[in-house]
This record gives sequence, C-alpha cells and structure tokens, in this order.
Amino acid sequence: MAFNVDSPFSVMADWSWNEVCKYAREAAVFLDDYAAESLHWHGGCVLLYRAGAKSVKELSSFESANPKDRRCLLVIGKPVDDLTVAIVQDVLNNSNFRYCRFVAGCGFESYSVEKLENELCKIISAKYEDGTVDVMDIPISLTCLSPSLFLVPHLQDIPLLIENNYEAYVPKIAATLNNIFNHLNVKHDLYAVGPLSEAVFHHFSKTQKTSNAESSRVNVILIDRIVDMYAVTDFASSCPLDKINMLLPRFPNTCSDVAVITEPLLQDEKYKSINEQLEVPMCLAPTLKPTPVVEWLLTKTEKNLLASIRTTLTEKCSGPIKRTISRITPHLLETILEDEKFNSKESIDLKQQVLCICAALKSPNLSKIELAQNIGKLLLQNISMESDSDILIQVSKLFKTRKDRKLTIEILLCILVQLYSVVDEDIVMSEEYQIDLENVVGEAFFEDFEYLPDYITHDLIGNKISTLLACQQAAEKFLFILKQIKTSRQHFIQYRKLFLRENPYVPAVYSSFVKQLMDDVCSPMRPNLAVLNTKSDGITDFLKLGFNKIINTVNKHPLDCDHLIVFVIGGISGQEVHSICEATKNCGIRVSIGSTRLLSPFEALHSLFKQV
Repeated sequence: MAFNVDSPFSVMADWSWNEVCKYAREAAVFLDDYAAESLHWHGGCVLLYRAGAKSVKELSSFESANPKDRRCLLVIGKPVDDLTVAIVQDVLNNSNFRYCRFVAGCGFESYSVEKLENELCKIISAKYEDGTVDVMDIPISLTCLSPSLFLVPHLQDIPLLIENNYEAYVPKIAATLNNIFNHLNVKHDLYAVGPLSEAVFHHFSKTQKTSNAESSRVNVILIDRIVDMYAVTDFASSCPLDKINMLLPRFPNTCSDVAVITEPLLQDEKYKSINEQLEVPMCLAPTLKPTPVVEWLLTKTEKNLLASIRTTLTEKCSGPIKRTISRITPHLLETILEDEKFNSKESIDLKQQVLCICAALKSPNLSKIELAQNIGKLLLQNISMESDSDILIQVSKLFKTRKDRKLTIEILLCILVQLYSVVDEDIVMSEEYQIDLENVVGEAFFEDFEYLPDYITHDLIGNKISTLLACQQAAEKFLFILKQIKTSRQHFIQYRKLFLRENPYVPAVYSSFVKQLMDDVCSPMRPNLAVLNTKSDGITDFLKLGFNKIINTVNKHPLDCDHLIVFVIGGISGQEVHSICEATKNCGIRVSIGSTRLLSPFEALHSLFKQV
C-alpha cells in the first residue's frame, strides 16, 4: 500500500496490523516484545484471535507450537538481526510447521530477504518437501498512542550517555527511519541536535540512495535526550500523562502504558489456584473502540481533562446526573462509572482509561510528588539569583534531612539532575561544594542501601552487598554524570539557557529546549537555526544549497516539506509533546512527534545509569 505522506502514522500502523491479520488464520502466532507492544495499542490479541489465530505466544527459544499446528506467523518489531534469526530457528526446530510466514516489521539490519528465506527454508524443507516460507515487510514497529505521537519500542534501551561508541545504536536508528521513508516513498532531509543524532545523519550521508525526484518530502529533526534532562525529571509537569507515568507502574514489558491491578481474571472458586496467579491490569490502550482520552492526556490541563471526562461520561449515562458540582474528584468519576451503561463493550475502554486516571489521582505517593514539585520550583528560583552561590549546600541539606521530609533518594537524585541540566556554563559550581555533596550522597546510599531500587544498586553501585567504599564510588560516578549533563549544551550557539527571568520581581520560568527550538522553527521570521546540523537528500539538493549560498538566497528550512517529524532519541515527556503540538499547530503541514519511549522522572534517572 502507498501511504499518503499527509496521513498520521496511526493510519499506517492500523493498516499494517490489519494486513498482518490476513495471515493469522489457522496459524500459531509468535510475537517479539516490540511487536506485542505495538499490537497492544492497535487492537490487542483480540485482533489476531478474531482473524482465526490458534494461539498467540512470545517469540522465544523456549516456546513451541502444538505438534498438530502446521502454520505459523512470526512477527518481528525490530530490524532483523542475527539474534532474531537464531530465536526464530529455535522456534521452528521445536515445532512441526509446514508453512511459515515471517513479518519483518522494521526492515533488516544485518540480513537480506533472500538470505533469511534460505535460512528458514532449510528447517521447513527438512520436515516437509512441499513446505514454504514467505518473508514480508509490513511496517508494524511503530506504537502510536495518538494521531500525533508515535514511539519505537525496540529503541527504548538506548543509553542517554554514550561516549563515542555509537556503532551499536546508529544502524538500528537508521534502519527504523529508512523503513518509514521507504514505505512512504519520500525524499528526506535530516536535521540533528546532539552527538548521537549527528552520528545518525552522518550514517545516512554515507549510505543514502537516490530518491524519486517527484516524490513528497519528509523532514526529520533528531534531538538527543541528553541536551535537556530537566524536561523528563520535572515533577511539576502540567501534562496529566506525565503525572500518571510518575504515579502508576508500567504495563508489563512496555515503555508506553501504565497498569492498575484490580481483580483476578477468574472469579470461580474451583479456579482458586489460578486466581492467585492471573490478574487483569487496567491500562490506557484502547482495545475495542478508539477514544480521545490519550490525546486529552497530552493536550489538556488536569482541570480541563477532568471536565471533558465528566461531560463525556454524563452524556453516556442512563440516569440524571447533577451538573452543579463545582469540583470534579476521582470519587465523583468512579460514582458515575457505576452506571450499568459502562459495562457494555462500547464503553469498556473508556471506563478502564478513566479508572486509571482516578487511580493515579488517589495514589498514596501523590503527596511526595507534590513536595518534589515545590522543592524543584524553589531551587529553580535560587538558581536564577546570580548572588546565590550555595545552591549545592541547600541540596546537601535535603539529603541530610530526607527522612524528616519523607523524601526518597530517588526523588533527590532526580532533583540533582534537574539542577545540573537547567544551568549553563556561565554558572560556576564550586568544586568544594561538589565534593561535599559527593560525600553526602555516598553516605545516603550507604545508609539507605536496602531501600534503594534495583537499578541504582545494580547499574550505579554495582554491588549487592552494601559497603561504604562502593557507595562513595557510586556517588563519584553520579557526580561525573551530572557534570556531563551540565556540559551537554556548551557547544551550542542557541538555547544554552533553559530558564527565563525577565526581571528580579518575576519568578524564573523553565523553558524546555524543545519548546525554544520549535518556537523558532515555526516562527514566521524564520530565524537562523545554527543549532541544527543538516543533511541533504542527494547531490542535486547539495548543488542547490551551494548555489543558494553563492547568490545569498534562503537556505533549507525544516518546514520546507510535506511532513515534519520531530524525533527525540532517548525518550520524551508528555509536556514536550504538548509544547511541540502548540508550536506547530499553525505551521500548515503535518507534524508527527516520535521518540524511543515515554519517560517518567525515575525512568529518566534509570536511563542515565545504563551501561553502554
């Protein structure tokens, strides 16, 4: 199918899964985690079972089909590599298939179609002389949460700090973008901000192919997450989706959804042993019928979100509802949902989404998040005061009094990341105070070792047994990470400062890197965007660019296209999605926002500690 370049990627994803379902009849279906996450947002397993699938299982070397099954459908949500092929071979060897269909959902990284077919045919032909293998390229790797936002789950584990070791990640990112360009049949320009993004477009420069001169154009702005860590560690985000991600656990094996465990799957007493194992998590992903709730979570304030939900629920209610209540609370929404109308198939997706929102707003951790918000705002004001040089002393005191304030070390580490991310090179951090802070953090690690989350003890401290030396070394490593964050924008000509203070009588306001950049990209004045490194699509464009410089005409601009993609490598927050939507709403072209995952403050902290 030739996709319209002006269509949202959700249309491509929905079509792709409907296409996959055509091959599910009488087949044992195997999905990797990334394909499963995409399916989770585009119909769920119900889609495959309705299409006639016999079973749906995880793609694993330890899985096999029923010995009587002769058809299989293998769906891969990442570029096909050696490890994927090895797992597929194990599944085929463990089973008794005669017909095999293989869906490459994100193209190929180290394999060609012909080579893959030959490898799989060897296994099938050894069991059945008339066995067949079909390899298909269907773009199912995108997980679309709304018409404007898509995620690429197979890139979710990219570390945020990579020291000149891009080889393991650049080919995967490039293969993902190429897969999008190929299915859209478009020309493209890349614009890059940050070292990893620059490595990706240098890769494109070396491997680019000549594109159809008459095809449409898609421009991509690639942004490294590390250039603005404040946006994903800020507890004061006004985006409701960010608050939900802070307060609720992730849906198992996903980077895009949350889960609320409510009740056992089976209620019958004779299944008591199963009751203890299987539970149904409520989540935000709709299965039976699309709803606007996720889009509201991204674009509305909490007050407007609750008002829109109440209006929608009251319209569906079978009985009268009082409309004079001024304050909308989770209890009020839960009371409305008790109406039998919301137990129908038409309303069940809306019901579970609203219950997820209510669970977040009733979370026992809400008070801690609100305290972290206030501390973050106070520190931001202190940073903006040029005379205040003891900001690190204040943070050290927070660590020492954390138990009295009921603050966790996780929250305090996030606040430190905010602090070092928002300042620029003009603000000098005293080396003496940084050493003192390092000692305080090390002592805190040692004292609270048994309460630390696994990712801190494993990835940062690297020791299962608490020792003061290991904790001090971890603190030293953390301070080194903070200094890297502080220098992440030092070479930029623009957007080095992420907070604005017009005069001493006005509070300082955080202004994200993405917001400042996109405001300028969409400005009618088209200011010079020196921060963007650009790669042209071909030699013709390169010659045109050189000619433009000679005659002093306007150079290329990100908006000179039919479809603009803003892609943040390393994760994105809901507030950033909202900022991009606001900046681009009047730009006149389709704008899609992409990233490798959604990030809560704690997940952002975890990503900083991941080893390359």
